[in-house]
Amino acid sequence: MKFLLLLALTFFVISTEQIPEVDGILQLSRRNFQQALDEHPRLLVKFYIDTCGYCQKMKPVFIQLAQRLKEYGFVLGEVNVQDSKSLATKYGANAYPTMKMFRNGLVNDFPNSSDSLEILFEFALQHAYDPITKLYNQEEIDLFLKRSNIAVLKYVFNQDDLSTLSLDHVQVKFGIVENAALSQNHPHKYTLINKDLEKPLHYNGELDGLSEFISTKGYPLVFSLNEEEFMKVENDKIPLVGIAGQKNGVLYKRLKYIAESYANSVRFVIIDPSLELCNRRFEYLIKQSPVAQKTIYYYDYDTKTTTTATFNDDSVGTLKRAIETLIEEVKAPKREAERLANLIRGDGQVHKLTKENFKEQVFENHRHVFVKFYAPWCGHCQTLAPTFEKLAKELNRDDIVIAEVDHTENQFDDIPIEGYPTLYLFKQEGDTKTRKEYEGDRSFQGMKSFLERNLGKFESAEKKQPEFSEIKSDGTVIELTSENFDHVVLNSKQDVLVKFFAPWCGHCKAMAESYKTLAQNLKDNQNVLIAEMDWTNHQTSAVDIKGFPTLIFFKKGQDKPEQIKYQSERTAEALAKFIENNSSAVRKEDL
Repeated sequence: MKFLLLLALTFFVISTEQIPEVDGILQLSRRNFQQALDEHPRLLVKFYIDTCGYCQKMKPVFIQLAQRLKEYGFVLGEVNVQDSKSLATKYGANAYPTMKMFRNGLVNDFPNSSDSLEILFEFALQHAYDPITKLYNQEEIDLFLKRSNIAVLKYVFNQDDLSTLSLDHVQVKFGIVENAALSQNHPHKYTLINKDLEKPLHYNGELDGLSEFISTKGYPLVFSLNEEEFMKVENDKIPLVGIAGQKNGVLYKRLKYIAESYANSVRFVIIDPSLELCNRRFEYLIKQSPVAQKTIYYYDYDTKTTTTATFNDDSVGTLKRAIETLIEEVKAPKREAERLANLIRGDGQVHKLTKENFKEQVFENHRHVFVKFYAPWCGHCQTLAPTFEKLAKELNRDDIVIAEVDHTENQFDDIPIEGYPTLYLFKQEGDTKTRKEYEGDRSFQGMKSFLERNLGKFESAEKKQPEFSEIKSDGTVIELTSENFDHVVLNSKQDVLVKFFAPWCGHCKAMAESYKTLAQNLKDNQNVLIAEMDWTNHQTSAVDIKGFPTLIFFKKGQDKPEQIKYQSERTAEALAKFIENNSSAVRKEDL
C-alpha cells in the first residue's frame, strides 16, 4: 500500500514538474503542453522549426513580446515542431512560425504574417479577454484599466445587461464591479476611461442612453488611429481629415480646436510619423504611401476616394480655411448631384407643387415645366384633370415636366392668376426661365400642339424598337444632351465612354484636356465613341449620378448596353487601357 502511495506521489511530482524557460519563454512539448494549458489561462504559443529563416527573425520579437505581456497576465511558450510533430498536427500548425492563443484552454488563431511587436501586442490585448469582465477587487480593476485603451466600468448594482452594448462597441472593454464596498464608495453608475482623454467621464443616465454617450463623448476630438479608434472609424464611416504631425504637439492642438466645430460630422486624425501602426492604418484607407508633410487628406467613405490640399502656413486661421475649402470642394459636387436627383422630371405623372417647393422644382429645375393652377371646387378644373393626366402619360421627354398647383392653398405674388384653370409653360432658355400662358382650348391635342410649337415635337409613349446606327468618330468629344443621349449612347452600334460633369467642378476641369486627348487618340477607332454630358443642364433616367466627374463605359451587347463605371486615374493612357480591356469589339485574330 505504501509502495502504491509513493508511486502515485512520484507520478504527480513528475507530471507537474516546472516547465523549463528560455528568455522568459516556456519550452513546450507533448509531455508538458497540457500542464501549461491547465496552469495559464492566457497562453500564447509559437510553433517553429530550427531551419525556418522567418522563425529566426521572429525569435527576438517573441522574447520582447513575452516581456511586455507578462504584466498583463500572459505567458508565452514555444514548440519545436521537429520534436513534437503531433502537437503541430493537432492544432493545425502547417506553416512556420504559427502562433496560437489559448484562453482557458480554448484555442484561437493569431496573426502569423506579422513580425511587428506593436501589432502582436495590440492584438493580444484586444483579443485575449472577454468583452465583459467581472471585477472583484481594486487590483483586478487596476489590471483591467491597464490593459484597456477604452474601458467602461459599471459600479451600479442593477439588472442592466451589457451584452448588446458590448456587441455594438467591440472596441470598448466593459467591466462590472462586483465589490459592494467599492461600488458604494463610487458616486456614479458608470465611468468611462479612455487613455487619450484628459480625465474619466461619468454617466448616471439609463442604459439605453449609454451607447450614444460612449459614441459621442468617449473619444478624443482628434484620433491617432490606435486599434480601438480605427475600429470606430471603420464602423462609423464618416469622412476623415488627416494631417501628419506629432501626437499632442502644436499642430495636434490646433487641429483639436478646429475639430470642435465639426461635432462628429467629420473625423479628424493626426498621423504621428513615430507611430508605425497608425501610419499603416491611415495609408490603408487613403491608398497612398507615405503620408506627406504639410498635406491635408480628406477621405470620403462613401466614394472610397482621397482628396488632398497642401499648406505652408499652419496657423489656426490658415489651416481652418484650408480644411473648409477642401471639404467644400469635395461636398459641393455631391450636394449638387443630390439636388439634381431630387428634381422632378417628365416621367408620365402629374406632379404636385406647393409654395414651399415651387421655386426649386420650377425655377431651379433645368427642365421645362408646364403647370396647371387650379381650385378643387372648379368644374372646369375637374373636367380638365383626366386630359391633363393623359398629356403627362403621352409625353416621352424627360425634360418636360407636367405639374399642378392647388391655388387655393398656394398663392404667388409674381404669377398672375385671374381664373381657374390657368396654365403656364415655364420654358428653360439658357440659364433663365421664361413664362408663357396657354390660352388655347383645353384639349389633349391643343395642349400637345402648344408644347410642340414651343419645345419641339415629341413621340408617342409607345416606343418604337430603336434602330442602331453607326456614328462617325472625328476625334472630338461628343456633347450629349437630354435629347440626343439615347441616340448617341444607347442606340449607336459603338461602345461609348461618357463623362458626366459639372462646369464648376475642379476635378472635372482638371481632366478636361486628358479627355480631349483621349478622343483624339481614338479617332481611328470606330468601335468606340468618347462623349460628355453637363449634368447640371441635361439629365437622363438611364443613369444615377451622385458625384462629379462620373465616367461610365456603355458596352454594347445583345440587349441593352452594360454600364461599367470607371474608378481609376483620370489620364488619357489609363482611360484608353480601360476601354481596350472592356471593349465589346473582338478582333478575329483574338478568336
